[in-house]
Amino acid sequence: MRKLFVLICALSILTGCVKKAPDAAAASQTAYEGYYKAIEENTKYESATPYYTVSGEMAGQPDGTYRYYIILDQAQIAMYDIAMLAVENGTPYAEAHKMMPNIGIYDSAEFNMIPYQTYADGGYVKGIVISGESAETSVDLELMVEWTDKNHEQYRRQFLHYVIDAEKGMYNPDAAEEEVTEETEEGSGAQNEG
Repeated sequence: MRKLFVLICALSILTGCVKKAPDAAAASQTAYEGYYKAIEENTKYESATPYYTVSGEMAGQPDGTYRYYIILDQAQIAMYDIAMLAVENGTPYAEAHKMMPNIGIYDSAEFNMIPYQTYADGGYVKGIVISGESAETSVDLELMVEWTDKNHEQYRRQFLHYVIDAEKGMYNPDAAEEEVTEETEEGSGAQNEG
């Protein structure tokens, strides 16, 4: 009888753990979908941010594909509970056949960045890296970065747009268009004077 009681207790503990895992997974999936749809619905991207730096690179792989990396670091303000998601080439959520690069959505750990302070074991990191794979030498990324203050009272969300190219590196295509427009306007003004 005692063995049966111990077995029933053990099974109820295991069953309790199994029930919690799907709930956590479902909550993470709902958050991922919500962030993805926020990127899809966003119409304005910031060309730069004063809060941190973003850089990226792309490296060729032996199988002929490419792996790209997006690095968020050098925090200028305290950022807590950071979440980041990058959507490749404007792929709609309904057509995405793979999970897009992300952090802070499915992770049980919290990622925090404070200027000039790191303590990785406590969740205070120097920087964050997400990565993805591409069959092409260039990938167009719509990026969302979200964080909160220390007390989780005020949230901040930024949308950024970058292209990472194996040859050109990482650049903001919107800023490149602005530069071309400015150069064209300056050039046409000079022609009118002459």
